[in-house]
Amino acid sequence: MWVLPQSELTFRLKSILAIVVLYRMSPQQSPACAALVHAMQAGPAAAAMDLVIADNSPEAQPAPPLAHYLHDGRNPGLAERYNYALHLAQQAGATWLLVFDQDTTPTPGYFAELLHLAAALAGDASIAIVVPKLTTQGRIMSPHLPGYRRAGYVVEPSSTGVLGDWLAAFNSGTMLRVSALQAIGGFPADYPLDYLDHATMHRLQQAGGKMYVMQSAMEHDLSENRTHRPPNLDRLLGRLRAEERFFAEHSSWFTLLRHRFDLLRQSVGHARRGRFTQAGLRLRALFHLP
Repeated sequence: MWVLPQSELTFRLKSILAIVVLYRMSPQQSPACAALVHAMQAGPAAAAMDLVIADNSPEAQPAPPLAHYLHDGRNPGLAERYNYALHLAQQAGATWLLVFDQDTTPTPGYFAELLHLAAALAGDASIAIVVPKLTTQGRIMSPHLPGYRRAGYVVEPSSTGVLGDWLAAFNSGTMLRVSALQAIGGFPADYPLDYLDHATMHRLQQAGGKMYVMQSAMEHDLSENRTHRPPNLDRLLGRLRAEERFFAEHSSWFTLLRHRFDLLRQSVGHARRGRFTQAGLRLRALFHLP
């Protein structure tokens, strides 16, 4: 297991510990890293936030200013990194853990609202999750109603606050209450990468925590929409298996049945178009084959 000696990191008491996880992207190339460093250089974020950059790339890279840089070429995924950041946040006495994907582009308005909410909601233990709206090509993709392949999303551009229903949300840009994460045992290690966000949000809300939706929206690069890149078949299989595990653990039997039928339908469709590798991956996930 990846362990950093405690003496290598020291934090002052701040309300937010932020972490960005990188993979095959330098801190300077990451929109999230660049925006976080800029916010800490140019505004009040430095007084409220510490920043950890966890780099899963094969080789270590130059670290930006104002950030604690950690490198692990094993590429352990997200859960291990987030749980270590949670441990650091607990030691530092931070109220919130802020998690970011490398490809999300935060705005100045997001940081202003985030810092305001971090202070305003600090005393309300019922709020476990604070999420921005994440958009792709103008469409709000997160947060949204949980469920199976919903065509529409409940969250509108004007939606803000606690909306009343359980919601699913992506990790990136989300601020999580440290004590609430500790109460559920941290980020679930059985979701090392894919569906970690869905599993964590589900367990926090299942434990009674509420989700607060921010007014701020920012662009987020969904990995499945990166059509300019060749498909990573190992990654796709991992996502399919994580999706199957999530539906098996957290959905009704009818939803799980629909999901499995859809995997079978997709397999047949890919096979008819000659995409036998894609078809085989879905069958492997469906029947839990190695």
